[in-house]
Amino acid sequence: MDHNEHDELDHKITGIIRRNIANRTLRIKVIFSLIETYLHSAGKLPASSQLERLADYLLQEELKDPNPYKIAHNDQPFLSAWQYDMRQRRETSLKIAEEIGSDGYRHAAPKRRKLSRKEMIFLDEQAKSRNAARALQYAKDTAPGPVITYYLRDTGGLMSESFLSCTIRKKE
Repeated sequence: MDHNEHDELDHKITGIIRRNIANRTLRIKVIFSLIETYLHSAGKLPASSQLERLADYLLQEELKDPNPYKIAHNDQPFLSAWQYDMRQRRETSLKIAEEIGSDGYRHAAPKRRKLSRKEMIFLDEQAKSRNAARALQYAKDTAPGPVITYYLRDTGGLMSESFLSCTIRKKE
């Protein structure tokens, strides 16, 4: 595109925008006639920045509507840049809707917080002392007991009272 053609079209677009045509159908006709005359004279479409200016001018009612709730009021609304940014700030993800109940409490799976260094040291000391006590108790429980030998010849074939009391329960 020649630089002069570009500037000339920019001036024409600025002139159309300054006219501030209130009737939308008339505005559409003027914009389409401008694009057609440029297409016939230059042999190609205008630059994207120029087409964007014309589109913004064509949709000026929707883009200048300050109503923040026009999405709820219109079927297919257009949002200006600041309205789109405001909508993005107001929206929350569906993850929050999944986790927070109607009672206001968070019902997500609980997540354990990270412990501080001081808490970790304290827990390590506690674990070491408990592990030492457990090791001592385990050593006592698994140590072999004293071997007691019974000779039935010495008792005349009868079991001693201490042996019977530990193996056979007496009926009461």
